This record gives sequence, C-alpha cells and structure tokens, in this order.
Amino acid sequence: MAKSVSSYNITKREDGRWYVQLKYNGEKIYIYGKTKVEVQNKLKQKLWDFEQAKAANLVNFAQSEKLTVEQWARQCLDTYCKDSVKPNTYAGYQSIIEHHLGEIGEMKLGSVTNAAIQKLLQDKAKSPTNEDGLAEKTLTHIKAFLNIIFKHAVVNGLILRNPVTGVKVPKSGSKTRRALTVEEQRRLLDEARKYERPIMFAVVFTLYTGCRKGEAMGLQWKNVFFEENRIHIEQQLNRHYDMEGDGSQRSVLGITSPKTKQSVRDIYVCDSFAKEFYEYKQRMIEWKKQNRFAHSEEDFVFVGVRNTPIEPRVFHTYYAEVLERAGIEDADFHTLRHTFTTRCIENGMDILMVAKTLGHANVAMTLNQYSHLLPKHMKASMEKMESNYY
Repeated sequence: MAKSVSSYNITKREDGRWYVQLKYNGEKIYIYGKTKVEVQNKLKQKLWDFEQAKAANLVNFAQSEKLTVEQWARQCLDTYCKDSVKPNTYAGYQSIIEHHLGEIGEMKLGSVTNAAIQKLLQDKAKSPTNEDGLAEKTLTHIKAFLNIIFKHAVVNGLILRNPVTGVKVPKSGSKTRRALTVEEQRRLLDEARKYERPIMFAVVFTLYTGCRKGEAMGLQWKNVFFEENRIHIEQQLNRHYDMEGDGSQRSVLGITSPKTKQSVRDIYVCDSFAKEFYEYKQRMIEWKKQNRFAHSEEDFVFVGVRNTPIEPRVFHTYYAEVLERAGIEDADFHTLRHTFTTRCIENGMDILMVAKTLGHANVAMTLNQYSHLLPKHMKASMEKMESNYY
C-alpha cells in the first residue's frame, strides 16, 4: 500500500523554499515549492501518479523526474525528426528549442502541466501589452512541436499523459500583409522589366503567377509548356540545413519538395504574359550564347551570372534595388504573391480556382487569409447575376 502524504518529512531549506524527498523504483526524486502546502499538494499528485505508473507498468517513469523538457526535446529531434521531416521543418524545431521554450525548457519532463503550457503560450502571445509577442501562427507551431515531444514521452513510458492535450492557442495579433496598389504594381513591373540583370524578370513572373519565391527560383525550363500556356510546379529551391553527415548547422542551397502536396500543380497564364515569358526565354538563350553557356531544358529559369541558381541574399539585394527605383516601401517578395491573389479576387476569379493556383492545402486557408476581400467579390458576383433575371 502506498505511503500517505503525512508520512513524508517536508523540510524548509535555508533559501526559504520547502522540499521533500521520495523514491520511485530506487530513484530519488525531489519536490520543491515556495510553501509547505504547495509541496504537500505536489506530493499528493506525485504519489497518485506513481500508483498509476505502476499500474500501467511504466518502467521509465522515474526518468521523467531527471530529464528536462529541453533535454528530451533534443533527444526527440535526433531520434524522431532528423530523418522524417523536411530540413526547414527541422530547423524550425531547433529554433523553438533554442528560443521559445521559456521556463518550461528547464522543468522536469514529469512536472509539466497543462496549465504551464497554456501559460507559456499566453505569455508569448502578441497583445496590446506585448507588441513584441509572437503571432498566432508561430504559437501554433510551438504547440505542435510540444505535442510531438510529449506524445513520444507517453509512448516511451516516461509520463502518463500528454499535457498539451486541451491547450488552446491564444488569439494573437499577426502582421497584416499588404498588397501592392494597382499603381504600385505598374511601377514595379516597369522597373523589373528594364532592370539590367535579367533575373529580375522573376518579379514579373511572380506578379503574373502568384508563385512562392522558392517555387519561382526552382522552376526549370522543362516544366514550362508555352504551347499550352501552362507552368508545372513540382519543386522549390531554397537554402536549408544539411541533414546528412554529423548533423551540423551547415546550410546548402538546393532543391526540395514543395511546401504541401497541393503545391504540386499546374498554373495557366494569360496569352500576353505567355508571349512575354517566351521572349524572356529567347533573351536568356542568347545571353547564354554570348557567355558561352550551352542552353538546356534542365536549366533553371532564373539564374545568376554563372547560369546557376542565385544566392537568396544576392537576389534580395537586386530586389531591394528594384523596389527603391519603383518608390515602393514595405514589400517583401511574398507581397507579390499576395498582390497576385488580391488581383484575382478583385477580378472575380472563383475562390476554389484561386486556392488551386496558389497551391493552398485547402480552400479554407484561402478564405481565412483573404476574407477581407470577399464582400466586394460577393457584391460583384451578385451584380453579374442580374442579367439572368432582367
């Protein structure tokens, strides 16, 4: 029969804290608190957990009182994530461990409660009193990662239950992404078209297709079908962490799979842009001849001076220069994708078609991001219906 709380000697330390020592399967475990009552309550819960762990035959349960959350998170990263997630996802998990675990990272694995995780997310959420806080999307990523590591802790017999279950992501402020105005769009297109480096045609391309930056940079000529005005998106180019070798932080520029399964898609473009895009290809073929590069359909559409993919930082320098010439501020490259989508909805494109063109995982994602444009879109759609009645 288990010992009662009263049979344990709860002692006050010299620093004013209270503590109690107990054992589980021969392992010493210490419980600390600011008051004697706090320690008593924690002890009562821990004794109940011990009984449940013994009933469930959790042989590793005592280890949860020695491992910190950060230590277990790093173990999970190497054991379960290294070979099963995309490099950028892996890097994102590392960033969470290093920057967003807060006090929970130092807590013992078996001591984390649902309330502690809820408080972590609440404290980190962007709010009127915490303007430097995290946006809701980032908080969702943190919760998802914590859910992964605590699920594995349950599977490994370290804890009885997943403390993330039932945690709610706080509603948090997020950056409002703007679209270029029609006038800004015109100016940017003009400057990109006449920029001395041909790679800035990527700006024109993105404003006409809504591709993500990595998708545009990873496009090869073999996936452009001018006879059908069709562009096939099946990969992306970006700088990511090298997951091979010793697992170091070295990053490489290379091809990866698209963001989601739905990101593999066909994009159909208008005749005028198809013609301009074809003319760009002919200019690039001529440029290669002048620089003694043999053209191949395996070549990337957008390349640097060596006919190879361009470093993102170098590309950003050129893009910033084009923005300055166009007199546009606060417009990162993703703004072009947002601008394309805005123009689609403003001109009455069906939301399902917008979602498919963007490669969104589902229509709900499109609706959530662009719901502010829907009233105008709905009004225009209803006005078109008038011809069916009068």
